[in-house]
Amino acid sequence: MTTGEKLLEIYNLLYAAFGPQHWWPGETQIEITAGAILTQNTSWSNVKKAITNLKNVGCLTAQKLYELKVEELSELIRPAGYYNIKAKRLKNFINWFFKEYSGDFKMLEDVNTGRLREELLSINGIGRKPPIPFSCTH
Repeated sequence: MTTGEKLLEIYNLLYAAFGPQHWWPGETQIEITAGAILTQNTSWSNVKKAITNLKNVGCLTAQKLYELKVEELSELIRPAGYYNIKAKRLKNFINWFFKEYSGDFKMLEDVNTGRLREELLSINGIGRKPPIPFSCTH
């Protein structure tokens, strides 16, 4: 059994025992992805407002985000702060997603995790999460 298969087995056992944990808010893959990009240096309550704006105008799909101009996207995500920068980052991701995977999340499922990670990290505005400072007090 490979490490991946073992991890999947553990995941399935935990899922069966505890059910979905809803650790990240979002109803769709694109909502979760957009939320992850928009939440950089911003509270979730502000990201939620930006996500709601996208939903209200019917633009929270990969295709609609791909079709939106950066300027239009900036206005919709304004509540998330740094909206001009974040609009470019979100568009960088979306453009990569369509160029490499035709905007189809199913196509990502068969990509080697290490390779996909490197691809994602090569997108301007998508980076490694900074480490959480650790301190031990006795």
